[in-house]
Amino acid sequence: MSKKPKTARALAYEVLFKFEKTFDRLDQLTERALEQNELSGRERRFFKNLTSGVVRHRLYLDWIGSQLYKGRYKKLLIKFKVLLRLALYELIFLTAIPEHATLNEYVGLTKKKLNNFQAKLLNGLLRNYLRQKETLDPAKKIEDPLKRLSVQYSFPEWLIKRWIGFWGEAETEALCKKLNEPPDFDVHINTQKISPKKFKNLLKEKKVPFVEAPFDTTIVRVKDVQPFLRERWFEKGYCVIQDESAALVVEQMALTEKSKILDMCAAPGGKYAQLLKKRPSQGMVVAADIDKERLKRVKQNVQKLGLEGGLFVVADGKNPPFKKVFDHILIDAPCTGLGVIRKHPDIKWRRKFEEIIEFSKIQEDLLEAADRILTENGRLIYSTCTIDYFENENVAKDFLQKHAEKYAVQKPKVAHPSMLSEDFVRIQPHRHEMDGSFCAVFKKIKDDAE
Repeated sequence: MSKKPKTARALAYEVLFKFEKTFDRLDQLTERALEQNELSGRERRFFKNLTSGVVRHRLYLDWIGSQLYKGRYKKLLIKFKVLLRLALYELIFLTAIPEHATLNEYVGLTKKKLNNFQAKLLNGLLRNYLRQKETLDPAKKIEDPLKRLSVQYSFPEWLIKRWIGFWGEAETEALCKKLNEPPDFDVHINTQKISPKKFKNLLKEKKVPFVEAPFDTTIVRVKDVQPFLRERWFEKGYCVIQDESAALVVEQMALTEKSKILDMCAAPGGKYAQLLKKRPSQGMVVAADIDKERLKRVKQNVQKLGLEGGLFVVADGKNPPFKKVFDHILIDAPCTGLGVIRKHPDIKWRRKFEEIIEFSKIQEDLLEAADRILTENGRLIYSTCTIDYFENENVAKDFLQKHAEKYAVQKPKVAHPSMLSEDFVRIQPHRHEMDGSFCAVFKKIKDDAE
């Protein structure tokens, strides 16, 4: 299929309009667009900046637009709003681009995508913004704290209300600010193929900027993964992208020579790869997932990393087809993903409160299923990449309460005391410079009476 030449701005407009219509995952929409359109490396970065930036600041950009437009902002065409958001995002956040260039580009794009009337309207609103920008500050104009935080940091009100209830206004503001920062990427070095020292020397040799992760010497933090793709380091199995908070989970395993381990929801496979690295000589490490295609990719990824001895089973975690043989079970549970908004800003707009309830039910079912196949004295590790108490502490405590005679919570291993909340691991992005996550460790002290 021939690739049609399009500018980064035109392609960003198309992707963002599709997002507004479907609320599909932004990363899937952007990857599909890049597969079908040829862009240079620089244009690709600009395109991704535009799409993620507009989604990240969507509500704030609409608030600015509503201050500029004299009519009913909600009545404007979605296509027009997308173009206005893009132009405002460039003017507000990409200040290295000359203002007149931004105006010319988006007025021209609006003529092509809509008509001359809409182009004139866009031009007028943008010029109004340039005249009034010093006065357009939600922090000064909105008195209600909930509304202010929602608009200023561009999060839905239901989520801000929930977080203020958990942590108060100041802590919520710090969290929102951190989640709005463009993400760094944690690159986990595969010590099966290259030593951390040798890999870091390789980065220096190729002039790839990096910093070492705060708590793990096998992880480096970078702003851009393009050099890794160019040098084919992922392809060669030298490294994988995995946040430091995700790597903490597998450290909770207390493995012995004959440990039998199940990763119950294995895809996308980062934690399973870690488990295979730790596989005891006489042990067994099984990857299970309900999605056959995703499990196939897990298998391909571990093979690329040079990891052997993995077993792969397509299975529903809520009804696993196993006997009671496992002495370690990891449930990296499906969740709302509210801890990874920095990397996936579309989560802000795709998630609804009802889904927190729905996911917590799935999580409870997975824990109950794991209990049926975990041996006495076995360890059950429950983790999520969300920061919501209902999916985290509530699920863990309900499980413990329900099985008070069978399970005891184990104090997890952490790199810093601030990562502990009660007897659970709780990672907060603004406190620990990582993705938000949760982990609970349970020991089965007594099996069901026969």
